[in-house]
Amino acid sequence: MKRLLALEASAGTGKTYALSLRYLALLFLHSSPYDIVAVTFTNKAAKEMQERVGEFLFHLDEEKIAYIAKELGKSYEEIEKKIATVRTKFLQSDVAIITIDAFVQKILRKFAYYAGVRSDFEIGEADVFAKFIEELDSKEFAAFIQFAKWYGSSKLERFFAILYEKDKELPTNFTKKEDNTQQVLALYKKLANALSAYATASKQKEFEAVYESVEDLVYTKSGSIKAWLTKEALEDIRGIKNVPYHIEELYQELKQAIGKYFIFKESLFLHTLFYFYNHYKEKKHKLFVLQNRLGFTDIKHLTFDILHSKISSDFLYFRLDSQIAHILIDEFQDTSLEDWKIFEPLVDEIASGEGARSDKSFFYVGDKKQAIYGFRGGMAHLFDEVAKRYGMDVDELDVNYRSKEEIVTYVNKMYELSQKSVKKGGYVEVCTTEDLLGTLQKKLSMLLQKGVLPKDIAILVYTNADVVQVADFLAQEFGRVAVTSSSKLIIHQPRAKAIIDLMKYFYHNKEYDIYLLNFLRVAGVKSVEEVQIQKPIAMIEEIARRYNLWDESVLLLMQEAIGYKDIDEFIQGIESCETQLHSTTDGIEVVTIHKSKGLAYEHTIVLDRLGADRDYRDKFIFDYEGLQLQDIKLFIKGREHFDAEYARILEKMQKESLQEKKNVAYVAITRAQESLIVLKKDKSKRLWFLEDTKRGKIVPKQQEKEAQNERKFSLTLHYYGHQEFIEEEDEFKPNDYEAIYRGEAIHKSFEVGFGYVKSRYGAYIALDGIQDIIEKARDFEFDGKKFREIPFVYKKRLGIIDLLIEDEESSIVIDYKSVTPNDESAYIKQVQFYKDALKNITKKDVRGFLLYLDTFRLKEV
Repeated sequence: MKRLLALEASAGTGKTYALSLRYLALLFLHSSPYDIVAVTFTNKAAKEMQERVGEFLFHLDEEKIAYIAKELGKSYEEIEKKIATVRTKFLQSDVAIITIDAFVQKILRKFAYYAGVRSDFEIGEADVFAKFIEELDSKEFAAFIQFAKWYGSSKLERFFAILYEKDKELPTNFTKKEDNTQQVLALYKKLANALSAYATASKQKEFEAVYESVEDLVYTKSGSIKAWLTKEALEDIRGIKNVPYHIEELYQELKQAIGKYFIFKESLFLHTLFYFYNHYKEKKHKLFVLQNRLGFTDIKHLTFDILHSKISSDFLYFRLDSQIAHILIDEFQDTSLEDWKIFEPLVDEIASGEGARSDKSFFYVGDKKQAIYGFRGGMAHLFDEVAKRYGMDVDELDVNYRSKEEIVTYVNKMYELSQKSVKKGGYVEVCTTEDLLGTLQKKLSMLLQKGVLPKDIAILVYTNADVVQVADFLAQEFGRVAVTSSSKLIIHQPRAKAIIDLMKYFYHNKEYDIYLLNFLRVAGVKSVEEVQIQKPIAMIEEIARRYNLWDESVLLLMQEAIGYKDIDEFIQGIESCETQLHSTTDGIEVVTIHKSKGLAYEHTIVLDRLGADRDYRDKFIFDYEGLQLQDIKLFIKGREHFDAEYARILEKMQKESLQEKKNVAYVAITRAQESLIVLKKDKSKRLWFLEDTKRGKIVPKQQEKEAQNERKFSLTLHYYGHQEFIEEEDEFKPNDYEAIYRGEAIHKSFEVGFGYVKSRYGAYIALDGIQDIIEKARDFEFDGKKFREIPFVYKKRLGIIDLLIEDEESSIVIDYKSVTPNDESAYIKQVQFYKDALKNITKKDVRGFLLYLDTFRLKEV
């Protein structure tokens, strides 16, 4: 295994698959889960990776075992022998597959003493800005008001937050430069007099103006820079001819003086800004110590200080109860510099490894083309800088498993890539239009007429305002309610939200009737009984049972509640829950491009920005060289004409801005699986580089189903493949949640072991007797090689075999049933279907059995 490895993974190339297999390989490298830290940037990504690792570990097929063996330089048989041991260790350990915020928070809680805070701090943001202003004295307040007018009072609070995000990178010394206002005005007067003999009458009149400020000299009344000052030489100015050299020198001297004036103005601004910012920072620190409440940025800053100046790595590992031997980081292109600096001392030790020991590793995966979070500190070029620093190998994934060939071909052309596609077909249409919504109406109608289901369509837009506008459009033109990322959240579902509100009502000692009123409306009752404050999951279960509020959102809310240690943590954190409903709806999904990252949609429409499309520009430019923040420049309109260094920095920033726009577009168009439609404006500021095209065809939904059903069921003796199928959803029975979970728990006990079931289902149901059931049921098992939970498609039907046992001459199918029914005919028919499928493929004798777990009766079919 390569100890230090970076992996470039373009969209759809199996990034999570590769990351999960790397994690598994480490487990087989004699590593304990305690020694591995896998970091993601969202809770959703962390959950996805946890599920994927668990799924892989308990369904290790030949392909995955062979991959692990190759990575570790072991034989297939050596890996196979260790599977049971690795599974047991995984189940018995706390697995550190977490967000970077959770990892940093864990460190700070362990070392809170060194940071001067309490270890039981709460997570939350205090209203620092208002408190900071309240504590200014009258003189400071007056100065601050003038300063706020200069900057823009509505934006100043946001900028203080940006400065605080970058606090560990900021320069510390901002001195005021010399005020050369009078020099500029005197030079202009001298130049104007000298030009009188070389300018036309109209131009002479222009130079007769007298200015009292540099701003009046440089800018027109409309705020644009005067055209004559943008010229490189006087001879380029219309109305001026045959200017002697000494006057040209005077012109250049004036422009240089204007440049120095802007530097003075910048220094004055920065000096004033940082005077107030330092007061703001002091107030912020006092508040979070006093209130024992820290925001995520506070936590990162304090952890940064601890790791870089207050403790040794040996002490860190001692207090964390583990030696971090392996670090894996997902979506590395979104890492901020401070994120990286927190990991840097840990990675330094891994890379040095006390003699380059081979039992430590550092791995990260990302895609610079998907770097779209520069506005919140993401630094894409960290990907290359870190790899270069440690001399890391950089591998690449270049096979796209998500999108069909026509889509991959188009993306390759637009981004000069060479990805390969494994799926033939597909459809791409990119068209320029000035009537975005009108064209959207036509394209949606076309898709629906082709047989595409509304639930398989997603419309990607740029802003939340665009989400609202498109949702209104769908309601008016198609009579459909749009599905949004917000509407799919479990915390926004009526029953789950009502339960949360009732919990808040009792948590706040019945002070807020608004919570109670919402619950009464949803539950359909006139009053409520007292609910005891206890573990969140227990409260949810009690409320749902008492008022019969079971549905999918409530069950998912129970799952979410497992992660909260008490009601305080639940109330503080549940509003940030990103868990969405599993079930699909009949609506067309409308989502911003940023929220679509990491997702995929069968039929994707990308819509250019609706309405006015203005680029947001901050008052400042942060000038980086590599990973080092060199300077902060005040944005001044037209300044680039007088300051060559500023012009260089501005050009670099503009290139980075264009690149990020291309990255956002890349994220959007690579969500598509079957078809991609892009609607862009003429002279688009966001999608300008995408060429208009129309290629491929949309396969009607009926044909898609037929094509899928006609695929042949393939089965080999020892490897059951990656068959693609659509699993039909069972009818949901909201009141049978305990029976549903108990049945799942029994099946999972056979599949992965009781240890897993205890940790996964113990909070929901009583597990009494399940372990005895499993032990007794194993007495009925037969000799031979065993395969569990085998999915397949045969004669256009889906089947999942609970247990398949094979030897050289025959196969045995065993189907577990929790309860013996009055009528066994449906179960018998199901097992007969499994027998027919296996017999048709393997050409061997097949026996089938039903195993009833309530009576331990084994019935042969």
